[in-house]
Amino acid sequence: YELRSRARPATTLPIATVAQDVVAQPLVNPSRIRRLAMSAVRLDLRPMDLGEILDRTFRLYRAHFMTFFLIMLAVQAVSFRGSLTWQASLAPLQPSAGTALHLPGISFFVALFLSTVVTFLAAQVGIGTLTTAVSSIYLGEPIGIGEALRRVRPALGRLLGTTLLTSLIVVLGMVACIVPGFYFLLSYLLVSQVVVIEGLGPQAAMRRSSELMRKKSDKGFFRNNIMKASVILIIVFVLAAAAGTIVGLPFGIAQILTHDRSHPPSMLGPMHLLQGTLTMIVQAGVAPIGTIAMILFYDDIRIRKEGFDLQMLASSLGVEPVPPVHT
Repeated sequence: YELRSRARPATTLPIATVAQDVVAQPLVNPSRIRRLAMSAVRLDLRPMDLGEILDRTFRLYRAHFMTFFLIMLAVQAVSFRGSLTWQASLAPLQPSAGTALHLPGISFFVALFLSTVVTFLAAQVGIGTLTTAVSSIYLGEPIGIGEALRRVRPALGRLLGTTLLTSLIVVLGMVACIVPGFYFLLSYLLVSQVVVIEGLGPQAAMRRSSELMRKKSDKGFFRNNIMKASVILIIVFVLAAAAGTIVGLPFGIAQILTHDRSHPPSMLGPMHLLQGTLTMIVQAGVAPIGTIAMILFYDDIRIRKEGFDLQMLASSLGVEPVPPVHT
């Protein structure tokens, strides 16, 4: 308006013209535009093929990136802090020039155990919070991290117990024979979604997950639930591996070029900490993709075979649904 007013005589600038100029040039509010864009991504619950599941996964991921990223960043930060704890217990044992490597003591194993437990707990909290956040988006009610955590808190005990039990069964299956391990992995793939959304306990959630994975939700061998889940897992693995390689490769090359046998690199040195921090950030950006895809995969099975809709989802979460935007 100021530039336009300079181009006109002051005596010929009536109030009506000023009003027209102001209306013609409304102020742009970035936060309002962001909120409108996010609300436009509200999706209806309808059957989807694998391509549509992946497409919606990345659309939700882009529209709500910061929420998803911060949830998983907290998980990755706990994991990174735990790894530093047990690595610090190894630092006094690290050999210097002309000395032999010492075997780790009891403190190392205690630190490793505590780090594993804390990381496991943080991961389940992150998955539960992310599941609640994605489900709320479907209901047209995007919520913050604090609210999502508050809503999932009553289910955390069941979620931890269920995941611990299924993880133990999968590990035992892998040790006994690889095939049973993969069978249990795929059978119990949806236990987290079942616990959070349906509110079931460990044994009931395991039976429910197996039942959902066995349902014939689509025709064709490559369209059954096992194949869809396998493709999703492969994509998630490739993305995580690529992210790890992108971060780790430059540091690996630098370590080779600057390697000095007389002065082994410190496990808690600046380069190691920098690499760990960058890996934590990148993994936090990639990790939500797999969880979002599994939530949509779970929803798709129930939509096809059980008539799952927004009202049922809202009832499970104890909230009122907002009419969706069909896309």
